[in-house]
Amino acid sequence: MPILDFGGFAALVTWALNALGGFTLALLAVLLLRRPLRWLSGPRAAYALWLLPPAAVLVTLWAALAPLASPLRWHGVGVNAGALVIARGVSIGSASAPISAGAVLLSLWLVGCALALVVLALRYLALRRELMPAPAEPRAVQTLLRDIARKPRIRVHAAGPALLWAPRPLLLLPADFTRRYSRAQQAHILRHELCHRAQGDAWWNLLAALLGALFWMHPLLPWARRCFLLDQELSCDALLLQRHRAAPRAYADTLLLAATGAVLPLASGVAHPHQLKERIAMLAQTRRSLPRRAVGAALILVLLSGAVLAAPSPAPVAAHTVAGMNPPTQDIKFNKVLPPRYPITAVKAHEQGTVYLAVLVGTRGMPLSIKQVHEPGPQPAQSLVNASLLAAAQWRFNPATRDGKPIASWIKVPVMFKLPPSKAPASKPAHKPPA
Repeated sequence: MPILDFGGFAALVTWALNALGGFTLALLAVLLLRRPLRWLSGPRAAYALWLLPPAAVLVTLWAALAPLASPLRWHGVGVNAGALVIARGVSIGSASAPISAGAVLLSLWLVGCALALVVLALRYLALRRELMPAPAEPRAVQTLLRDIARKPRIRVHAAGPALLWAPRPLLLLPADFTRRYSRAQQAHILRHELCHRAQGDAWWNLLAALLGALFWMHPLLPWARRCFLLDQELSCDALLLQRHRAAPRAYADTLLLAATGAVLPLASGVAHPHQLKERIAMLAQTRRSLPRRAVGAALILVLLSGAVLAAPSPAPVAAHTVAGMNPPTQDIKFNKVLPPRYPITAVKAHEQGTVYLAVLVGTRGMPLSIKQVHEPGPQPAQSLVNASLLAAAQWRFNPATRDGKPIASWIKVPVMFKLPPSKAPASKPAHKPPA
């Protein structure tokens, strides 16, 4: 059974609204709590807080797809709602359903997502074409990477130093790396990039870019992107000082020298000019006591748990006992029915019949999946089937309940198309010649 069929439009709209709402609330929580959490538990805790937005999106996706993962076969769908919709062909006007505002907005959103992904891919491919292979690894690089099991591949780019996402991350260094920086500064820069790799920042940057393409129209996105990159760099600084015990003053001098305004797609740089003031101020404040770090970790776990609990919970799909599952405790009833329009071609061809639809009704009463059920006997014309599917996507139901809670349930709805009987024109009396 496909995840998205004709009726999957309603499911996609529902998921898009839930995902947008969950993403917005999670983003606001992160933007409001990142600075207090950084003060309480350190930069690494503030960086971990950014797990909240993708978690909110994933739980809404899981809630949307869980009812569609039912193992039912179509012949096992039971009649839980004996609704009958009669469409009488009294008009042979437009046969197409009106385009709703929701359909237009969803189409614009999908087109924007596609364009954002194309732009991201083109920028990334253009950057990959600009990379040059390193002629030889500098001695400082050889010394630092000697004991590392998976050494990063090195490429030459003027915007380096940076760590670029790839299936295996690439370390970007400028061509004059050994001439521009002293031996100690080279060690600081390389260790900084290795800390990015230890945190998995290349993959987090990819996830952030994909979420940015998904929610391209979100007004908080530019601010969130800047804050995310800053928290990533602060976390990397804290990890470097913790692991290698570098002198904060010498490391700050390296950041000032390596600062560049270039922003590379899917890459983590050493320093951006607008970040320097806050990063240098945090170098002396990276250490936090164990109780404060524990409080920060507990707060992050509470927020992640809240995102999971606040998401629409997928209820078990109830169906006919033929499928081995208990039926719902009540029949599903319509609370909004949009009669299908009689297609003009079917009216002209005098096509009639009954279309049987199997509808998966969600916990909010919206159709999540719609399929035609083929019954024995003559099959209705395809134009009648299409008209039924168009109308069914707009239907709303009172969902079935189990133990007082709404559940997702399959129903079978017959849609009857019947034309009024044609009336023959009245016969005119025969013309009689005058006497």
